[in-house]
Amino acid sequence: MRKRILSAITVFLMLYLLIPGTADLFAVALAQGGEVFSSLATVGSAFTYQGQLMDGGSPANGNFDFRFSLFDAETNGTQIGSAIAKNGVPVTGGVFTVSLDFGGGAFDGNARWLEIGVRPGGSSGGFTTLSPRQALTAAPYALFSLSAPWSGLTGVPPGFADGVDNDTTYTAGNGLVITGTQLSADFAGTGSASTVAHSDHDHWGQQWSGTFGRGLTLSGGDTGIFTTASLFGVTGQSTGSNGKGVFGLALNGSGFNVGVSGLSKSTNGTGVSGVAEAASGLTYGVYGQSKSTRGYGVFGHATAASGNTEGVLGRSDSTSGVGVSGFAAATTGTNYGVIGHSPSTSGYGVYGIASADSGTTYGVHGRSNSVNGYGVLGEATAASGTNYGVFGSAASPAGYAGYFVGKVHVLGTLSKLAGSFRIDHPLDPANKYLNHSFVESPDMKNIYDGVTQLDAAGEAWVQLPDWFEALNRDFRYQLTPIGAAMPNLYIAQEIANNRFKIAGGVPGMKVSWQATGIRHDPYAVQNPIPVEEDKPADERGTYLYPTGYGQPPEMGVDYQRNADLHAEMPDLPDESANPQE
Repeated sequence: MRKRILSAITVFLMLYLLIPGTADLFAVALAQGGEVFSSLATVGSAFTYQGQLMDGGSPANGNFDFRFSLFDAETNGTQIGSAIAKNGVPVTGGVFTVSLDFGGGAFDGNARWLEIGVRPGGSSGGFTTLSPRQALTAAPYALFSLSAPWSGLTGVPPGFADGVDNDTTYTAGNGLVITGTQLSADFAGTGSASTVAHSDHDHWGQQWSGTFGRGLTLSGGDTGIFTTASLFGVTGQSTGSNGKGVFGLALNGSGFNVGVSGLSKSTNGTGVSGVAEAASGLTYGVYGQSKSTRGYGVFGHATAASGNTEGVLGRSDSTSGVGVSGFAAATTGTNYGVIGHSPSTSGYGVYGIASADSGTTYGVHGRSNSVNGYGVLGEATAASGTNYGVFGSAASPAGYAGYFVGKVHVLGTLSKLAGSFRIDHPLDPANKYLNHSFVESPDMKNIYDGVTQLDAAGEAWVQLPDWFEALNRDFRYQLTPIGAAMPNLYIAQEIANNRFKIAGGVPGMKVSWQATGIRHDPYAVQNPIPVEEDKPADERGTYLYPTGYGQPPEMGVDYQRNADLHAEMPDLPDESANPQE
């Protein structure tokens, strides 16, 4: 937007005073050819502002949007009241006229400056602030009103006609006390109602109401309101579409303070209970919000040192509901929808139970929509001991401790009792599977094979990949003739420069070859797989597959670990418990 410069400003302030004998003199023109107002009309706090707007050195023409702000200083200072927007103001020959009203309290006798912002009419861009701010000066009769004498006023009450405030004698009625010039209410005494209130009188069952703002305000003391009742200590109700039944506000900027605090001493009580009764819509039984960079929207703390307690318990009775839902809305930064933390030596940071005996249920379900996200992240940070980033256990013979759909990468050593691949059977894919076992070796061995054709001398060079010798060592060979017996077939030259030579064969015939090597890349060298090793002290006398050696399942190495795991699991929440009741 091109910058507009306000080159000349004329301000007309209409201030009216009713002065005896001079009413006919108060007729002031706002501008040349402007309307004339009678001094008997009600003026209000609005005033007319006329200015000249220049565009590139020439008077501006067209419609413009203006923003007017009142300040108590020519630069910086404090803004008085709210800014006034005037959109689509016609400007002709550079001249424009608007009516402004900052309220009667804006002008208290102290100097004021007007800051003006302008932009082309109908645009949505920012305003260009014109400089400098314009000082607002008083009209001549407004200056006269600051020192008007008693004799110049009309309608003076009889008691002030002589210019002297006559003394008046006042008598205090029931409940009032006069001490000198001070009038106060008498709250003392009991029995009769001659005082405003007395100590043995309550207002139980009475109601107070207000038309705006606060119906009742109490201050002072440690407790603003304290009530006792057999059913509800405090009940708040709001009929507004965006109201709050009970609202607590802790204004202190430091210390541990609480907007709303609930306490229950019952063995089956609820400190704070929230119920959203609407059968539809997005409702919240309890809603918490924190604007602090280290705050908690909702914080639950179960302080009992024993028993099955819950810091936060969520329950949903819906067929598609969520007991507890966590949502981290920020699109940047390391944030967490739900985070659990347990410092106990046998605790769980997050623990989920799906107690239904049927259906597709999830004890814990994790999901990430990010292109670099983790649906579930497990991390065991202890530098020693047998710990698990993620531990899965399935009690069913047909179950899976871990089931993956997609690629799986293990950055470390994978150990197992057995391994295989399973695919749909090529001859009957709809009804059968085809399984193959892995090829095992005590070494980290790689296998390579192929078929080559011998030349006229019964020889052939086999070229291997460029990285072959960088990855492998301790090579082994196997040759099988194809199409004819070749009793003299042999390796004429071992692997060097990533190739080896076959000789002693029948010219023009084919040979099937196989070469193996043992890995000697940095990871394999630093993490060799021990072929034989002693069991750790806490696993001796147990078996990975006890029934295969005629031992009961209780002798399994993981049997006791799984038993301890399930024994430490917390009880399910009491499904009959309902905070509403």
